Amino acid sequence: MTTYREQAVIDAPVEEIWELVGDPNRHPEWWPLVLEVDGLPKIEQDATYRQVSRVAGGKKIETTFQIQKLDEMREIKLVCTDYGTYADWLITPAQDATFADIEIGFRSDRASLGVLRAPLAKRYLRAWADASLEGLRRAIEKHRAAVGSEGRANP
Repeated sequence: MTTYREQAVIDAPVEEIWELVGDPNRHPEWWPLVLEVDGLPKIEQDATYRQVSRVAGGKKIETTFQIQKLDEMREIKLVCTDYGTYADWLITPAQDATFADIEIGFRSDRASLGVLRAPLAKRYLRAWADASLEGLRRAIEKHRAAVGSEGRANP
C-alpha cells in the first residue's frame, strides 16, 4: 500500500468546505480529473456511485466508488472498488477557516497498473493531493466571486 498525507488550512468555514468535499456529486466542480459522478441520489455510508475520470493521455475511465466512511461535517472516505485508490478527507473548524487533512493512496498494486512504483507513486499522490487542495480553494473563490457579484448587481 502506498499513501500520501497532506494538511492545509483553507480560508473558508467548515460548512462551505463540506458542501464540496462531503458531496461526491459536486466533485467534478473542483476535484482534478473527476469529470462526472452518477448514481448517488443519497449521500450515506456504504453508498456506491459511478465516476468518470480523466487519466494519463486524456483517456476517460468509468469506475465505481464507495463511501466507506462518513461522519457529517467531519470526514468522508471514498474508495474506488475497481482499482483500490482512496481518499480520506478529515476537516475541522479552525477559527474562521478550515483545517483539512487528506490522505490518498493505493490499497493494491492493481491501482498503480504497473506504472507507478515507490518514488514515482509518492510523487503522483503528492501532486494529486496538491491539485485537490488547490481545486478546492479555487472552487471556494469562484463561489465567493459569484455571490459577491450577485450582491453588487442586485443591491
